[in-house]
Amino acid sequence: MDQATVLTALSSGPEREPALTALAEGPRAIDCPGLGSGRLVFTRHQEVRHLLRHPGFVCAPTAAGLLDEISPALRPVLEPVASWVLYADAPEHPRLRGLLAKAFTPRRIAALEPQIAATADSLVSRFVAAGGGDAVRSIAEPLPVDTICTLLGIPDSDRDLVKKWSDDVILLTEPSLTDDQEKRLAAAWAGLRDYFTGLIEHRHTRAVDNILSPLVEVEEQGGSLTLEEAVANLIALLIGGHETTTGLIGALLIAIADHPELAEAAAGSPESVAGFVEEVLRLEGPALITARTAVEDCEVFGVPVSAGRRLVLLQASANRDPEVFEEPQELRPGRRPNPHVGFGHGPHACFGAALARMEAAAVMRSVLRRGCRLHLEDGVTWKPSQVIRSATFLPVRVEQGAKR
Repeated sequence: MDQATVLTALSSGPEREPALTALAEGPRAIDCPGLGSGRLVFTRHQEVRHLLRHPGFVCAPTAAGLLDEISPALRPVLEPVASWVLYADAPEHPRLRGLLAKAFTPRRIAALEPQIAATADSLVSRFVAAGGGDAVRSIAEPLPVDTICTLLGIPDSDRDLVKKWSDDVILLTEPSLTDDQEKRLAAAWAGLRDYFTGLIEHRHTRAVDNILSPLVEVEEQGGSLTLEEAVANLIALLIGGHETTTGLIGALLIAIADHPELAEAAAGSPESVAGFVEEVLRLEGPALITARTAVEDCEVFGVPVSAGRRLVLLQASANRDPEVFEEPQELRPGRRPNPHVGFGHGPHACFGAALARMEAAAVMRSVLRRGCRLHLEDGVTWKPSQVIRSATFLPVRVEQGAKR
């Protein structure tokens, strides 16, 4: 088994599933220069969870590596990405995460649940009445965009533009970019930087109850969050708040279509719906890989790793590891425990996991209430990414049935 299997597993072709299965049962680590010079890929659950939580494997070099790949002329525009909480290590990471947590409180998230449920129901209702269509454009994309923009205080009139910028900024996480992609990325970052700076300045002069409020208060009170850090992490929250959740909802709708009996059995039980969502996260979660760098020479369960070596953690195969998951290829909503790493693990676990779960569950409940069947049609297309698995076109036909 070699890097060709890894690259196949990160593709959207028909050989993806067999490749993931092979990796989940195969060697503990694989050299993969195809993902970047010197990359060592860990594919199994034990190693991936260990690397995600151990302080000897850090994130900051990932940001430096991303910037090193960018043209020198454009690099100054993108340097604030080093302030992303995603790429920060101690002591910066707990400081930034703690400050952002003041804005991203459970109370604030819980208060969004009625709006999320109403929006999901409206989107699904229109989709079902139309007999189906592109489920990405109709459901999977608008719900997360509406939710995160509401949290960030972005008005309806600006959301299409902000979404376009966000789509271009996420290119930053890809292993390689064309000149055109680099230019789009830099222009989008500059657009979002100026946009969020303007929102923060507006908040200085007018009280608004959204996620910006506590961030501005920290800055105004001489806290340890700078304007550049606030803006950079608002960009990160925007991207994380809709890119991955769009992928999750798309995967959920495919799973409902592929497993109608399992989906229908979950109707009426919040716990069963939650279990179904967790299995979709395990098997088809949007996060395919993440990265760490070794601080010093060490061994990872017998695999020698030199200081400074870049490690790729293949979450998609770790979630199919037969040493951890019985019948790992089967979608089993009642799986307990379910220690998947679909949202990461440890101190850098996904900041918006609870919000994404809430949105996915709202969509599933809305579909199930209508007693309809979803049928996946030919022509599904996927985001051309080795980092995020997300459908960009998802043709679904709805078969009407009796309401529950």
